[in-house]
Amino acid sequence: MYILGFETTGARGSVALCNLETREIREKSTEEPMGHLRNITELASQLLRERGVGPSDLSGVAVSVGPGSYTGIRIGVSSARAVAQALNITCFAVPSLEMFREKCDGKSGCAVIVNARRGQVYGAVYGSHGEEILAPGAYMLDDVTSAVDGIRGSRGNGVHSGTDDSITFYGDGVTAYLKDERFAHLLRGRKFANERELLPTAGMVVRHAIGMRERGEECDFRDLQPDYMRETEAEQKLKDGTLTRLREKKMANLMNGHN
Repeated sequence: MYILGFETTGARGSVALCNLETREIREKSTEEPMGHLRNITELASQLLRERGVGPSDLSGVAVSVGPGSYTGIRIGVSSARAVAQALNITCFAVPSLEMFREKCDGKSGCAVIVNARRGQVYGAVYGSHGEEILAPGAYMLDDVTSAVDGIRGSRGNGVHSGTDDSITFYGDGVTAYLKDERFAHLLRGRKFANERELLPTAGMVVRHAIGMRERGEECDFRDLQPDYMRETEAEQKLKDGTLTRLREKKMANLMNGHN
């Protein structure tokens, strides 16, 4: 049996197929940016045909539910729902930030920054053994970099943080904010993943789904929901204006200090 996976939260979409018996994973991705908005289901059909896998061979469908591109998330979630409903198979709602934990290899941790514009990111930081340093959430970029710097500070003060202080950055926020002089100083001198590993892939989605399957964390297609994060995490602060004031203050400080 197989799990079919969709990743559509970033600039390039991909699909993957995992053989649950051998754990072999095959992947196929779009060539052009945002191509997954037009042909992600056709891409999945191509992969199934190439591997000789029929609909009856699928036991589950996994999808990265966000955060990330709002449109991409909607496309991925709706595609996964349609497959699960048509085939009467289970779903796996894979958190787009948490699946980067697989990059933690015991020597290096990871920081994930997904561009949310204007110095904002969807981010998370994990230690070298996958332990959570900064919980997935909607942040200003300097919140994430400060969390990474805090790991080094704790070790420098003789406090064992339980992690190596080598942190590799992932996510499209790396490219976006290195090009933006208002924020590039926050990232310069840090360790970044290579271009091939920088962005999420459907292979990561199905690998994470295997663990979810073993833990019994599947869901019905009716319960598969997108996680836009900003709407849920920041809703209360936006209501009383505190998030807006915080953003304005941080932006002013950055502009005054780095013209």
